[in-house]
Amino acid sequence: FAAYLMGIFGAYRGPFDMIRFWVNGFWNFLSFSMQMVLMVTAGFSVASVPFGRKVLRSLAAIPQTPRGAVMFLTGTIAVFSWLHWGIGIVAGAFLAREMGRKIPQIDFPLLVACAYIGMCAGNFGLFAPEPLAVSKPGHFLEKAIGIIPLSQTSFSALALTGFFLGTAAVIILVGLICPEGRDAVGVAPEILQRFEEEDRAEEAAMIAEKEIRQRGEMTFGVRLEHSQWPVWLISIMGFSYIVFWFYGRGFEINLNILNFILLFLAFSFHDTPMRFLKSMESSTRAAYGIIVQFPFYAGIQGMLASSGLAAILFTWIATPSTGFTFPFWVFIDAAFVNFFVPTSGGIWEIQGAAVIEAAQRLSLSIPRAINAFTAGEIIGNVIQPFWAIPLLGVCGLSMRHIMGYCLIAFFVLSAIWVLCLTFLPI
Repeated sequence: FAAYLMGIFGAYRGPFDMIRFWVNGFWNFLSFSMQMVLMVTAGFSVASVPFGRKVLRSLAAIPQTPRGAVMFLTGTIAVFSWLHWGIGIVAGAFLAREMGRKIPQIDFPLLVACAYIGMCAGNFGLFAPEPLAVSKPGHFLEKAIGIIPLSQTSFSALALTGFFLGTAAVIILVGLICPEGRDAVGVAPEILQRFEEEDRAEEAAMIAEKEIRQRGEMTFGVRLEHSQWPVWLISIMGFSYIVFWFYGRGFEINLNILNFILLFLAFSFHDTPMRFLKSMESSTRAAYGIIVQFPFYAGIQGMLASSGLAAILFTWIATPSTGFTFPFWVFIDAAFVNFFVPTSGGIWEIQGAAVIEAAQRLSLSIPRAINAFTAGEIIGNVIQPFWAIPLLGVCGLSMRHIMGYCLIAFFVLSAIWVLCLTFLPI
């Protein structure tokens, strides 16, 4: 409703025009939504098999205390997210789920918040959207700024310092605020019961599989569903393409290949097609939030983009800026608009031209402006529920359980990044 009203009174669009913009944008995230659903369900399926549980339990056993656990999780997920934010989402969700079950007297809301804070702290990494976009030929601002190499954005001294200082700061922060003893809020009994039911579902599928094989008498179709050789054959095909991908492209990861890897790991870890299907069926419970909420966020993006409100907001925010304060105001603008348009790179498509034009008008460094915008968008995610939906679905919590911790982390990370953007050289 905030975007709707701002469009009417700020962009001077009619009430029904804003509804039309909302509906036109409603389905813009269909492809992305399916990618996220696959990431959660396939990741859940991998985590539920004996091998996946063994790996998670081994990682969860590394920290010995609740304070050590939240600090370990935050730092680990930040590193994973620096490599790729999708890896951070998957690893954070299932590691937090397992650590919450295994570490006594741990504050579960803080633990889940740490997975999210770590993911956001590490997102300015190899696959940060804006730096990656302007480093490739053919991007929509190439005529205005040319090609900006990653050495001036993601791999610049500014960005690397911001990542290391920000990650270190939130690790210390969560260690300091970690509740102990009776003050800790553990995993609710109903959530623990749900976790146990999800584990038992995998074990029940294995037992049912053995019983069906023992009967002996099966039709050809049923025999295929409960045979191992289709899994072997299809897995060989899938993994051969994965090897081909990395052999030809190096360490290039996008959501499609990440989901492809997770999907074929899940498929190969289950002995038969039927066990895989049963596993994916039980995994979809964690993805319902994505299915329901993502279209509404897409509608909000449609309102901001089609009404011109996003460009107007940048003008309002950037008007008082000077050469010295410009990185600060760009950071604030990206963080604010990200609350309404929380898609990776989506804000840049709407506001990128205005940011570059303002930087050129003030004769400022274009890479610094891009870094400021990227940092604002990424750190703004800490208080944006959109990217937390998969994590919360897996862990059985809602945003209200972790928002207090996220707010504190947001201010700490914002202060560090603004200082880096203002004073450090590229």
